[in-house]
Amino acid sequence: MNARPRTLRRIAVTGIALAALTVGVGAPAALAAPVGSAGSAATAAHAERAAAQDPAALRALLASLPDEVSTGALVRLSGAGLRTPWTGTGGPVAADADVPVGSVTKLFTNALVLRLVAEHRIEIDAPVRRYLPDLIPDAYAGVTVRQLMDHTADLPMLTSESADPRTMVLDTFAADAAARPGRTPAPGTVQQYNGTNSFVAGLLVERISGRSYGEELQRRIVHPLGLRQTRMSTDPRMARFWAEGGLVSSAADLDRFMAALLGGRLLPPAQQRHLYEVPDVPNAKGNTCLSPRACFSAAGLMRHETAGTVVWGKTGSGPGWSTGVFATEQAGRRLVYAHNPRPGTSKDQQIGRVVEFANAGFTGSAASAG
Repeated sequence: MNARPRTLRRIAVTGIALAALTVGVGAPAALAAPVGSAGSAATAAHAERAAAQDPAALRALLASLPDEVSTGALVRLSGAGLRTPWTGTGGPVAADADVPVGSVTKLFTNALVLRLVAEHRIEIDAPVRRYLPDLIPDAYAGVTVRQLMDHTADLPMLTSESADPRTMVLDTFAADAAARPGRTPAPGTVQQYNGTNSFVAGLLVERISGRSYGEELQRRIVHPLGLRQTRMSTDPRMARFWAEGGLVSSAADLDRFMAALLGGRLLPPAQQRHLYEVPDVPNAKGNTCLSPRACFSAAGLMRHETAGTVVWGKTGSGPGWSTGVFATEQAGRRLVYAHNPRPGTSKDQQIGRVVEFANAGFTGSAASAG
């Protein structure tokens, strides 16, 4: 039983208006201020901020499409340094395209859980089995709600092909028990990105609210924020991923959601702090973080840092699309991208493209990892 919450590393970022994302090795270092008078240093700092705020680098990147990595893309940049949101496209892509956002769905799911925490209907550090005793096996009695959302629950990885979320989770537990009899889970000791966590979180939302996941999503997020293009996918390839990866959305909707989530419109302060609480544990071998330590917060946001600057966000993929949302803390600067990876493109090439989008949006440079 692991009833006590593990120690959290509170990641605080103050005084940062712009940030850069590093995915992989070799991202460009931050520009250094020239040696000279205070006036020249201030002028250089102003010029650097202006470059970062200008979407010229994004325009140039989009103008180069299609290329060997992407057949097309759309980008939306908003927040600090921009009077109005800027949207650009490259290749045969519409600015208001419906995009299967895949694992970006997890942010919506965790936001629903945190809304129920705010209403004192769920305790974030209570065992999940308290609420779902018919779903969670005895062996996982120590897994807490927080651990579901920050991927330290140590649940088995999804194996079921069922289209029913509850059956999928039950089948996954059963298959794991047969494959690894007598295994003792160790929740809270390591971070492993795992879709099972999000399926359980979605079922938790349904059990506590008494409504379907889709109804809660519409009632608490989609309708209040006016997300006109955000809905559950009807494409069978995506619909089966449900609360883990089943949403369709648009760049404008995702931007509005991130502004509300990080800007404090969706959650009160007591729960808002969970957005930036990353567990102080190592990564599992297959985790998707880019550092030796954990990167996912209790809201499912990924933390990335380079040269002392930080962005928070999430990536996802669906048929024909790769999507990402990133923002500085409190939604000061926000970037949404969605591109069409060319068939056969390598993982390293796709990672490099994410770096290009993020660097262009947050630093004003489209340089990629080397």
